[in-house]
Amino acid sequence: MRMWINRKVVFVFCACVFYVFALPADADGKNERAKPHEDKLSDEEHFNPDGEHNAEFDREAFLGDRKDEFDHLSPEEAQRRLKILLKQVDTDADGHLTSEELKAWVKGVFKKKMVEGMESDIKEKDKDGDGFINWDEFLKDSYGDDVSAEDEEMKRMIDRDRKHYDVADADKDGKLTATEFGSFLHPESNPEMQALNAQETLEDMDKNKDGKLDLEEFLGEWKDPDSGNQDEPDWVKEETERFKNELDKSGDGVLDTAELTAWITPDTDTTLVEEEVKHLIDESDDDKDGKLSVEEIIAHHDIFTGSEATDYGQALPKEEL
Repeated sequence: MRMWINRKVVFVFCACVFYVFALPADADGKNERAKPHEDKLSDEEHFNPDGEHNAEFDREAFLGDRKDEFDHLSPEEAQRRLKILLKQVDTDADGHLTSEELKAWVKGVFKKKMVEGMESDIKEKDKDGDGFINWDEFLKDSYGDDVSAEDEEMKRMIDRDRKHYDVADADKDGKLTATEFGSFLHPESNPEMQALNAQETLEDMDKNKDGKLDLEEFLGEWKDPDSGNQDEPDWVKEETERFKNELDKSGDGVLDTAELTAWITPDTDTTLVEEEVKHLIDESDDDKDGKLSVEEIIAHHDIFTGSEATDYGQALPKEEL
């Protein structure tokens, strides 16, 4: 008798590279669909499990690497330096921060955070100290020394990693710079990486080979063919609704290449930034004109800086103090 394994589609970023493959059900037998990797504006959670707002998230999203320094300022000094900092955000110097100016600033903070993370990864993986990541360094760091040629699943993953590595290697010199490594980690920022992810997803999931995904292919083989009537697990109901109401933009019952790409490599950076900027404006826009004046930001400085301490830091160059 053929052993049937309940399958569910799981999205995994292996070194932040997208794969779609089947995994067995959880040990307790529950059918729960794994969630895709998400980037974060902050290491903090925006809301705790009880729904209580965590202001540290907003401060890190706005201040970035300045946050720790602002934490050591008195409220008065933090407000004074915040006014100076706001001049950098207010690009048209009209005394107000628009949604677009705030988006550009927060996205810049986010990008800097990601670049610093990439540079840290490179330092960790760059065993020969040349400032790049070559294939052997990546392979050893990701898979260790015991890579078995007989492990078909591992071989498949390594082969796919190699394809992603080669596409990210824009200058084709066999090694990755910080920028190229960024494309490797964040395929949504590189059209070639997006196309590769879409191609691999179709290879895995497009059973009828029509170049598109219908709902059945999207959900995968979740039913046990040896069982009778089966209730749909919650994740199937949730993903069915998402397929119909969110992913299938055209409403034709299938995901085409563009819809597939938007699903597997969403522009999470933009979404996170937009949500955070909306939150900052909602919390601080007292006159409800859709933009923030310097006075409004200073009145709500605890959202942006949260300074409570008494010793002064070095958030700005001395010549600006």
